[in-house]
Amino acid sequence: MKFPFSKKKSDENLSRREIAARRRTENYDDLPAQSYRRNRTLNSRQTSSPLETSERLETHELVKKRRRVMRKMFATAVSLLVVIFLLFQLTINISIQTPDAKSSSNANKYVSVLNEYYSAHPAERFRFFLNNNDLKQFFLQKAPEVKNIRVEGDFLARSAVKLTFRQPVAQWSSGDKIYFVDDSGVTFEQNYFAAPTVAVRDESGLPTRGGQEVINRQFLSFLGQAVSEFSQHKMNVSEVILPANTVRQVWFKVEGRETQIRMTVDRSAQAQVKQAIATLSYLDNNGAKPGYIDVRVDQRSFYK
Repeated sequence: MKFPFSKKKSDENLSRREIAARRRTENYDDLPAQSYRRNRTLNSRQTSSPLETSERLETHELVKKRRRVMRKMFATAVSLLVVIFLLFQLTINISIQTPDAKSSSNANKYVSVLNEYYSAHPAERFRFFLNNNDLKQFFLQKAPEVKNIRVEGDFLARSAVKLTFRQPVAQWSSGDKIYFVDDSGVTFEQNYFAAPTVAVRDESGLPTRGGQEVINRQFLSFLGQAVSEFSQHKMNVSEVILPANTVRQVWFKVEGRETQIRMTVDRSAQAQVKQAIATLSYLDNNGAKPGYIDVRVDQRSFYK
């Protein structure tokens, strides 16, 4: 039996602190194995069996593998959806759709123009990158008879291109060429509609050599705008005359009237048409039927 306060012979040379530490150690050694000791957790003496530890590690590994597999499957699915989306947006094969069989016969021409545009702008083969304004301007230069162009998805890497064409309001012939102009003043050579009733009678006497154009597109643009403006006021142009020795003036005749309306391409067509209509209304109210009226000067009309 130990006496806590008994001193051994060797303790005489120890300090009080060392003696207290030794006694504290002796007291801990006498406690049961499962007793609580300072700075130890309650379950610090408990240990798991190797079998339980192995099963727990295997479970954690399975969970980690499952998560890795799920992440890979999710990434694969997202990548596949992105690829499918891009294929539906991509334009490689082109299907041209036109209003009638007559215009469909020239489908290869429009496919060629579209491929030429895509060659210059390869990124725009993806429809979400397509610049519709630039595409329209490109067709205006290469195939001006196309009024509108719309590119739609058809199938994987394939697009359906729907075209609408300009309808002419007048035509004018020069040498062996015939030009058409629509109501917005755009000129073109390929017409898929019935020939317009308004034709230009050329009395300018200007010579033509080797298919040289004796009229410019500014005139044809002016003509289309003037005809359209007359029609909006319930007047149909029956004849357009290009007078002698000039390409800056043009004379119009409307159905039901013998009076010529003389204009110049140097002023706005809309302004001159409105001025002519006001002048004709004034003459009708006064019972006058002149041979022509001249509206080439702004806010002044002459008649004879």
